[in-house]
Formats: sequence, structure tokens, C-alpha cells
Amino acid sequence: MLYGFSIASFQYEEMNNNSDWYAWITDPTNLFLNKVSGELPTRNYYITKYSQIHDLALKVNANAWRLSFSWEKLVPKKDKISTEYLNLYRKILKDLKDKGFKIFACLNHFVLPLWLHDPIKARESLMTQGPLGWFDKSIIDEFLKFSLLIYDNFSEYIDYICTFNEPNNMIDFGYLAGYFPPGITSNYVAEKVRNNVIEAHNKVYEELSRKGAKVGIVYMIPAIQGEDNVKKEAEKRLVWDFLDKIKIDWIGVNYYSRIKLDKKGIPLHGYGFFCEKDSSSLDGNPTSDYGWEVYPEGITQVLESVKRIEKPIYVTENGVADERDYLRPRFILDHLNAIKSSRVKVEGYFHWSLLDNYEWNFGYNMKFGLYDINMNPRPSAYIFKEITYMP
Repeated sequence: MLYGFSIASFQYEEMNNNSDWYAWITDPTNLFLNKVSGELPTRNYYITKYSQIHDLALKVNANAWRLSFSWEKLVPKKDKISTEYLNLYRKILKDLKDKGFKIFACLNHFVLPLWLHDPIKARESLMTQGPLGWFDKSIIDEFLKFSLLIYDNFSEYIDYICTFNEPNNMIDFGYLAGYFPPGITSNYVAEKVRNNVIEAHNKVYEELSRKGAKVGIVYMIPAIQGEDNVKKEAEKRLVWDFLDKIKIDWIGVNYYSRIKLDKKGIPLHGYGFFCEKDSSSLDGNPTSDYGWEVYPEGITQVLESVKRIEKPIYVTENGVADERDYLRPRFILDHLNAIKSSRVKVEGYFHWSLLDNYEWNFGYNMKFGLYDINMNPRPSAYIFKEITYMP
């Protein structure tokens, strides 16, 4: 089994102000409403220290790496390609390949160039003035062009291509809950965005698979619990209505916790993602700095469900916000044991993440790293190193 780490360009790379997420985290309305932390990703340094960061991963015996590309840096304006960033990403990928990593390349991890999506203008105009991102069907062809840019320049280094990271979270948080850009709450808009994302994925799949690429998707899948009919309906709505409509060569599962539903299908507080932080769930399980219940049994349930796809399965994110590193050592061991007990063949495990990073709306407040932001190891780093020797 592969062991590795997942990262995202906006969360690891040096700041760039040409994206919808930069506009989102600097928006005065969001700052006033405390939707964002007020911190900017000014402490990131992956571009300048990528080789050192890769060496840290080697120190804990990692052999796989999942990264995303900064669309806004590679294509700063429509049809304008940055040779500087093409050369830079080539160096990063070559360093990974020279050090023996299997490389999983993600085309889109939430962030869009500002020329494709101005979330503030979109929000303030109620989605009538753009650029409108995934709400505008024209983005499908732009995404295909970007995917070909990545493949044509970097395919010699890339082992697996992922179109989207957690498109369900991007859609739900951005167009239903209003936490992510553009901060809209509209079933109509969310459904149109979902259809555009599905079409974009399938077009990229068809084009890149013809070229010989192994194309998959990374999806956030919680363990959903409740009465049978409620659970079945929730799984259909949250997972299978999307996954059953796309073509893939492999599936990446991001797992963090569970959702426990009442008889009406409403999430119960005190379980899963709906707990008090640094506390205990109503079942007595510890909760993270985020307030997410540590529930390793859930990953067994998820993997057994995903097995029906009959494609190679990778756990592409699994981790815990735990600044004190009290929970993480046991978290890693218990989740890996739960993966084994599922008796589902899992090809790789990617921890989120190697280093503390910029955690979207929360800035640097949530600590997910085996190492802190200054590359100092936590005890869990040594645990991860030891488990890579386990059969």
C-alpha cells in the first residue's frame, strides 16, 4: 500500500491575489461577519522550499504525494500561459519523481482564477454578473483546456490525475451553506453548478483517458448513519447522485467523521461533524479542535459502500485538527486498523497533512500537520514513520 500526504496549492503555496479565494478571504463583508479569519496565506512556502518539504515526507517513509496546481498562476489571464510557473511546477514534479514518489495530480482543489470567478461580484449581483465560475457553462471548455495544459506539459511525471477534490463540498459550502465563495444559498444555482462540474469531469475523463491517463476523482464521503430509509436517501443525495453520473478509473475517498441523522434526516448534534470542539461526542468519543468526532469505525462503513464502484480505491485524505497532538497518534493507528478491518482492498493512504497549512476560512487556526508550520515534528510524525513498516 502507498503511504503519503495530500496538499493543495492555495493551502501550501505562497500567496497569490489572482484567485476567487483571495477575493473571498479579503472581502470586507466576510470579515465583518466573521466568515473568514482575517489571516492571509502569507506563511506558506512550498514554492521556495518544496525540496525540503519533500525530504520531510521521505523522513517518515512516504512514497506518494497528492498535490494540486494553481490555475490562477499558470493561467493568470484568459489564454495567457505563464512559462515561469510551467517551469516551476516541472521542477517540483521532477523533484518528487527523482525522490521516488508516486504522484497524484489534482486539477482543481476549490480555487479558480479571478478572471473565471469573481465571487464578490457574483454574490452581490445574485449571480447575474460575472465572471460566475462553475455557474457559467463556458467554464467547462476552460477546464478542459487547463487539463490539457497540465497533461501535455507534465504527463511524464504524473502517475494519476484527479479532476476535482471534493466537488460536493465545493458545491454545498459555496452554493447552499454560503461558507465558500461565492457564498450563495440557492438550490437552483447549486444544481446547475453540479451539472456543469459533472459535465466538465466527464469531458476531461474522455479526453485524457484517450491519451492514456488514469483519471479519477476525490470525494468527501462521511459515514452516514440513521434509520435504513433515511440513511439510504441521504447516501443517494450526498454521494451517489454525483458519483453514479461520472466515469472514473479510480476513486479517492476523503474521510474525517460521520453524520448521524434523526428520523427526519436532520443531522443530530453531538455526533460526527456537529460536536463541541476539544470535547467528547455523545457517544464518548474525543472531538478535534474543529469539533469533529474521532470515529474510525466510520471509514470501514464508507469503504464497504464505495467497493460497489469496482475501481481502485485510495484514501486520499484523513486527518485531525489537533494542535496539541493528543489525538493524532491514536487517530492514525485506529484509522489504518479500521481500513484493514474493512477487508476492502485500499491501494494507498494519504494523510492530511504533512505540515500545518492554511485552512481556508479558518486561516492557520486549525493544525493538521505531522509537523508544525516551522517543520518541527510532532510525536505523530514518528508514529507515521513506524506504521509504514507494517505489513
